[in-house]
Amino acid sequence: MMLPLEGFRVLDLTHVLAGPCATHHLRCLGAEVIKIERPEGGDPMRALGAQPQLRGLPPGFRALNAGKKSVVIDLATEEGRDAALRLAATADIFVENFRPGVAKRLGLGSEAVRAAKPDIIYCSISGWGQSGPHAARGAYDHVIQAATGMMALQGSGVDDPPVKVGFPVIDIATGISAAEAILAAVVRRLRGDTAPIVLDVSMIDSALALMSGPAAATFESGEAPDRVGNRGFVGSPGAETFATADGHISVAANTKGQFATLCRLLGKPELARPPHVPVGLSDSSFLAGLATDALRAELVAAFAASDAAALENELNAAGVPAARVRDLGEFLRDLYPQTEGIGIAGEPVAVGPAFRWMGEERPSLPPAPLLGADTDAPIAAGTPGAARATSIGRH
Repeated sequence: MMLPLEGFRVLDLTHVLAGPCATHHLRCLGAEVIKIERPEGGDPMRALGAQPQLRGLPPGFRALNAGKKSVVIDLATEEGRDAALRLAATADIFVENFRPGVAKRLGLGSEAVRAAKPDIIYCSISGWGQSGPHAARGAYDHVIQAATGMMALQGSGVDDPPVKVGFPVIDIATGISAAEAILAAVVRRLRGDTAPIVLDVSMIDSALALMSGPAAATFESGEAPDRVGNRGFVGSPGAETFATADGHISVAANTKGQFATLCRLLGKPELARPPHVPVGLSDSSFLAGLATDALRAELVAAFAASDAAALENELNAAGVPAARVRDLGEFLRDLYPQTEGIGIAGEPVAVGPAFRWMGEERPSLPPAPLLGADTDAPIAAGTPGAARATSIGRH
């Protein structure tokens, strides 16, 4: 199977999560990714100082760096800058996620890199964007969750403390956004556009894109939306996460028909009739705004006497989306269809893009590289038809 970015070379000057996520997606699509790392420690995600027994390959690093090449270059030196520019001259895509202004100070800003390769696609990833009053601020995922209002949306009541999403959602969304932007730039190049392309991808823009619905409501009303906790966003009484006798179950009985089915299976068919549900609604009508405290109390009592696994099966068989609350290990073990096909030799360490090529096998990747594994290796030509081999050496 031919992957769409085969023959494209990416020079990857990124570290931690958002940038490596972007280049990971490009690698999964067939690009050659040359990861430039600083001497000794390399990407901080390698955790060489804190976990030396892992040889710089902890799961978090492997997840986003499988199949890349690692070249050690000291970018703070003139020799290191020159080596990076020689590599840039052989690349199609350049990605960096330093704080705004740092790449330029290193002699690797967009102008310098485009002087080495005029048609290169240059992508900068940052927390707050390349311009504006907050551009110089540092950024990590939970800090951006706090700043953008995402953390304030979590929880059930106005008095609940802010709660971050349980994984670095903005970092990953930013990486995917950057990969999307780069792919759009590749399409421009393939259609004959020769104009300079410099991409500005920020964590705050990516966070806003994730919250497009709440953001639109806030723009319109001028007020932040109320927290919904574990309820569904529609506001139906049957769309929530309920405690059962042996765990929790999340149900999406949004329509009148689905809610009637839920109440029947709970042994409480009367809860789907007046006064709880008004007459005149069709079975496909959403029960928006009907989640009263009195109705919820009845549902909570009914769910508390139910078995989560049995109810999950019964609801899905009856056409009501529902899932017992599982941890990630249970999901990968019990529900994910192709865990054995992920990563290297069956080890699920490198999850690719969230789509599949129908009728074709899932592409596999080589292992993530040890720090500097490719520093002294000749870097062969990348783009088809371009004789551009160069040897980098150690800097």
